[in-house]
Amino acid sequence: MRMRLTRDVELEDDGQRELMVEVFVHERRGGVAELQPAGAEWRVRRLRGTADLNRQGRGTATVRVAAPGLYRVRGVASARRARVAYVEVTDSGGALHATVFGVDEQVPRTTGPTLQVLEERFGITSARAARASQRRDATDALADQLEAGCVHVILPHVVLTVEGPGVPPLQAVSDKQLAYARAVRASAVHGFLSVMLARGAKLPRSNVEEQMPMLAGWVQSHLRAETESRYWLDGQARAAPDIGVLGEAFRAARAAKVEMPADPLLHIDLAWP
Repeated sequence: MRMRLTRDVELEDDGQRELMVEVFVHERRGGVAELQPAGAEWRVRRLRGTADLNRQGRGTATVRVAAPGLYRVRGVASARRARVAYVEVTDSGGALHATVFGVDEQVPRTTGPTLQVLEERFGITSARAARASQRRDATDALADQLEAGCVHVILPHVVLTVEGPGVPPLQAVSDKQLAYARAVRASAVHGFLSVMLARGAKLPRSNVEEQMPMLAGWVQSHLRAETESRYWLDGQARAAPDIGVLGEAFRAARAAKVEMPADPLLHIDLAWP
């Protein structure tokens, strides 16, 4: 059987057992991949094929599908236009047959209607919802601990516990903004301390023990100063992912040679497994 993905999917029975798929390729983008549900995500295995391309990487590719399964067939006609067909291949009487679930116009950062149906069918939608719920519960717990004055960071080489006065509540214009900002602030504190501890993994323990009171004191003073939800939300959006909003603020404070005294009200415990 042969399949072509142009404006629609064209199927032709040529008497062969394998399924030969032809797609448009633009700048070497396009092809066929096998999809397998794996919890909250798809496990994607790209199939190799042959391609007839010009110097700009445009043309057609032919891919041989030799086993039953669920496949994503992606044809790219131009830099702005791509179509994705979702195809179930089954074995009947020694020959492969293709059933097309649908074709989606590919739009960045969106999920097409056919893919949405497939994700619901294979439990991916519900698994993602469960994972998101677990993450919300975890960040809510971090935010509650932070506002109660406790931060607990666990790394393979060290465990850090910081206890002291609770941090001020955030100011927000809505409950939704407040919930999101609380989670962002708590995750930023946890992530920043985790990064700093990871960077100190190769330092002598005495150095880490000496520097941590200064670092924790600066974090505490920054949390007291920045109580607007907008600061955390906007800062998280602008900050580099590897250091986050607190990392950016700490870098700026060091560049400005801001004094960072230890906070005598904080109790800091470092445990080395």
